[in-house]
Amino acid sequence: MNMKKILAEQLKIISPSKDEITYLSKTAKEFVASLKKAGVAAQIGGSLAKGTLIQKEGKQDVDIFAVFNYSEDTLKLEKILKKIKLPGKLKKVHGSRDYFQIDCDSVILEIIPVVKNKDPELAENVTDVSLSHVKYISGEIKKNPEIANEIRLAKSFCVANRCYGAEGYVQGFSGYSLEILVIHFGGFIKFLKGIQKKKTIDPLKYFKNEKEILREINTSKLNSPLILIDPTYKYRNVSAGLGSETFIKFIETANQFLKSPSLELFKKREIDTEKMKILATKNKAKFIEINLTTDRQEGDIAGTKMKKLLNFFERELIRKQQQVLAKEFDYPGKQTAKGYLVIKEKPEIELRGPPVGLENAIENFKKANKHNVSTKKGYYWHTEKTNINKIFNSIKKVEKEMGASGKLV
Repeated sequence: MNMKKILAEQLKIISPSKDEITYLSKTAKEFVASLKKAGVAAQIGGSLAKGTLIQKEGKQDVDIFAVFNYSEDTLKLEKILKKIKLPGKLKKVHGSRDYFQIDCDSVILEIIPVVKNKDPELAENVTDVSLSHVKYISGEIKKNPEIANEIRLAKSFCVANRCYGAEGYVQGFSGYSLEILVIHFGGFIKFLKGIQKKKTIDPLKYFKNEKEILREINTSKLNSPLILIDPTYKYRNVSAGLGSETFIKFIETANQFLKSPSLELFKKREIDTEKMKILATKNKAKFIEINLTTDRQEGDIAGTKMKKLLNFFERELIRKQQQVLAKEFDYPGKQTAKGYLVIKEKPEIELRGPPVGLENAIENFKKANKHNVSTKKGYYWHTEKTNINKIFNSIKKVEKEMGASGKLV
């Protein structure tokens, strides 16, 4: 099957039916009307409003923005929601600004409080610029209606390959970033090719060159493999949450698809533990499975806490001179997750101490390491026996601080 047929087939699979769109729109509009009756300005947002919605496992979620004039007014939303008739069960979700979910029969309405603002630079919270995002993307799709399907393809490709979502435990592409990128490059395939050549993208050319971008954007927002300037706010890097690990995996998969197009690469990539076990056997390494748990709020908070603990364990392994050949993290939801590692174990390691001649430092080094101390190449060294279990047990002291715990299977 050639590329054109594959993309056409995938579009059939991921595009919601007219009936589904009608149902989602009707449910959302009815709730917007309920909020307006309660005195709250509201509008539909997200993929439904932009026309870039794709099919997904489980219930669809629809964003509804409850718009307020002042930040303090957003605190009234909870009381208002509890007073009006709701189409489902209400749940409060903690974030940079608390929002609410209403779990209906086949849709989850996400009620997000935002503060009206004319200047994104004055926005108190990142969610306050969401209205501008909807306006920009909707406007671009009106100019070129076919680009909506190209965006759907990009979203479904990233979902399938675990590269979708700005949550801390994913560190992937947000829906908005993909919309901008596909519009910028002019299509899904052009996006897959173009993103490999450019690591700094300024769609509306707010800046003269990359040097000016690096000078003007907040340094803390530049630690990502891709700098994508927000068309609605020139000082924001939309891809600030994109992680290098996720980006590298995305590029590898994109190249694989461009070289050998296949519908298989649009199917959700499950973690292949058997492949990891084969890798371990080939390299005389160990395959490790970890059960991770947390008591934190499910979703981004819980997933991120558990991913951070797994990452900390990986760093400790590397610090203790163990070779990590592969790592995967699987968070299906709620408050449990799985970590998988392939580790080439080094049972005895050498740790370098102070240089010869620093008497006080040497004395302290010898006190801390009473046995197996020697000198080599102008430094004191300590030989230490270790193993994966010992290193794993050493991270127990930080579990409480990190808000998650782990157990080797």
